[in-house]
Amino acid sequence: MQQPEGFAEDGKEELVCRLTKSLYGLKQAPRQWYKKFDGFMQGNGYLRCNADHCCYFKKVKSSFIILLLYVDDMLVAGADLEEINNLKKQLSSEFKMKDLGAAKQILGMRISRNEQEGTLKLSQAEYVRKVLQRFSMGDAKSVRTPLASHFRSSKEQSPKTEEEKDFMAKVPYASAIGSLMYAMTCTRPDISHAVGVVSRYMSNPGKLHWEVVKWILPAGYDKEMSNLQKRRTQAGRLCGFRFYWGGGS
Repeated sequence: MQQPEGFAEDGKEELVCRLTKSLYGLKQAPRQWYKKFDGFMQGNGYLRCNADHCCYFKKVKSSFIILLLYVDDMLVAGADLEEINNLKKQLSSEFKMKDLGAAKQILGMRISRNEQEGTLKLSQAEYVRKVLQRFSMGDAKSVRTPLASHFRSSKEQSPKTEEEKDFMAKVPYASAIGSLMYAMTCTRPDISHAVGVVSRYMSNPGKLHWEVVKWILPAGYDKEMSNLQKRRTQAGRLCGFRFYWGGGS
């Protein structure tokens, strides 16, 4: 590390400091933190998910305990409460931690449980509300259809005049798409098609494309449809659907 201003001695200005530990804020600090955490988890018998290196899991008897890591925030899930508490004790002995109890919110998603009904819900209504305010749409009414049938988007609607190009240069089109994509990947898979349509014109969006985006944004705020719900089942089966239209799927 380069010597801080005022720290260097005369004649030794060209010397650098050798760090004995990683400092918060250095570009290599996140990697050093992850290497330490990864070594700790694997040293305690946890396996790292190949698809996501911030997901660790361990089979205990007939169930799994799973830990998700986001920077220095952790989410632990499992059916065996004793094993969860053991993991917390192990983590506390190695790292300075604060146990916040049962998760109620993470990464803009609100978590709600109903033990009697056996349901778990994820909602981003608050996140979408903030997104609407950021794009000056705080008073927009929610819509039940993410992509209305009267929209006919095409590349022919992209700007053709300098006036149209100047107007769209000031429109936060890509930022709005990014905000929608986060909601789509977390709790709103139902808006996937609509977001896919408007994403086609990211490189050269027009006014009509922007109108479609402004239609989709309130769709993510519909309070009745904003929950992604998982219900406990005896069989534990995960079901999916495929539709056919004109011989294709």
